[in-house]
Amino acid sequence: MDNYYQKRSVGKIIAWILVAVLLVAAVGAIVVFTRKDKPAEEKPTTSYQEGMVMMEMPTVRFNDPPGIRFTAQITPELYKEVSADEKKEFGMVLAPISYYMKVDLAETPGDVDWLKAFEDEGLTVLSLEGSPYAVTEPDGTLLEYRFNGAITNIMYKNTNLQFLGVAYVKTTDGDAVSYKYASYPEGLSYKQCAYSYAYIAAERLNSYVVRNEHLAQADLDLLNGVINNSVDLANGLTEATDDGSTYAVTLSDIAKTLKVDEEFTIKVDIAEAVKTSIWWQSTDTGVVVVENGVVKAVGEGTATINVYVAGEKYTCAITVGEVNENPEATA
Repeated sequence: MDNYYQKRSVGKIIAWILVAVLLVAAVGAIVVFTRKDKPAEEKPTTSYQEGMVMMEMPTVRFNDPPGIRFTAQITPELYKEVSADEKKEFGMVLAPISYYMKVDLAETPGDVDWLKAFEDEGLTVLSLEGSPYAVTEPDGTLLEYRFNGAITNIMYKNTNLQFLGVAYVKTTDGDAVSYKYASYPEGLSYKQCAYSYAYIAAERLNSYVVRNEHLAQADLDLLNGVINNSVDLANGLTEATDDGSTYAVTLSDIAKTLKVDEEFTIKVDIAEAVKTSIWWQSTDTGVVVVENGVVKAVGEGTATINVYVAGEKYTCAITVGEVNENPEATA
């Protein structure tokens, strides 16, 4: 289920508000240490919404019109709370990552009110409001709710541009409107969750090839078309072609002989210099294992390291001999 968006102008947080927040925090600290007979001031609330987390990576929206789909996971408790309050509703703001970085004036992203910051900056972004949908087990047991937002009709020139979607809970009280925003998976910042149309197309193509997933021909053509545009754009073409271009990929090694416990790193050079999805696979994990390009020999024999970039496979043949007398030695 998808939600359509509407254009609206939104802007950045005014610097003096941040200063005021910091001053309040500072005064609170003074009260704590100099007047123990009084309770400490409450800490300033952040713009994070409890019970709502963005999924790390968006997905391809194959529906017409196609594009990038961002998804927020929502707890049943938050869904019930918002649904029962006529002043509250769910929404999502979507924009290039450069917009978020431009207005991120706070030390912690949770202190940024994105929509108000964009409005103050005079930036035009996409926003939507609607109802989440339920995710259940096969037996009907409720797991969570999800809320989707999609950027569609992405122009050729924006194929490699990184976008970000952030869900929110909007509260309207008379003329006053406030927002609280979804957080990100633990250990990740909003900057690490921004992706381009080309990146997620490459991710989907890798999954299709490696996992032998079913994909309708029309959807496969769409993904390959996005990659073709990405290559053409990265190579400086002002208009898209239909020539089936693929990334020009070179591995630092195509063959290697190792001893057990020895390691080395395969480097992937993509001539187009785009951020794209790379998948790694060992044909025999009893001989070698690989993680993010780091190959380690674990047993004698031969194996192949397969490297997938946008569904295209590149290989490095590995031969592993006897145990290495110096396990710390690297090739």
